[in-house]
Amino acid sequence: MSGYTNRVILLQFPELGDKVSVLLRNPRLLPPAELTPEDVPVDANGQPLDPQAANVAMYKVMANLIAAWHVYDATATAGAVHVDLDADDLDAQLQALEGADQVRLVDITPENVARLPMAIINRIGEEIGRVADPS
Repeated sequence: MSGYTNRVILLQFPELGDKVSVLLRNPRLLPPAELTPEDVPVDANGQPLDPQAANVAMYKVMANLIAAWHVYDATATAGAVHVDLDADDLDAQLQALEGADQVRLVDITPENVARLPMAIINRIGEEIGRVADPS
């Protein structure tokens, strides 16, 4: 078979869950236009004037790279169960929090990328960063 090899990269996150994974198109094999975020206005030091706009621009790049995933909404359980750390039944409350249903993200969109845990976002960012610094 001719063509490029290693066209996809499987990122697994066993520390987050048994099946948590992201399948990325290999950023090293993509043209620069697919890895360049939308222009975001910056200040004199090169820092984005609107950090949220910069995040959204990067989430769009990441969503475009993701071919498939088995991930959960990190924001779904944040308010699902209130835990009172001073309560007598703290163990029961913590078990309820751990047992709360998690919402699986199906559609790969910039909005859903924004719902990923930082561990996953950082790892995808590392893969993108390897294009500029392949060491």
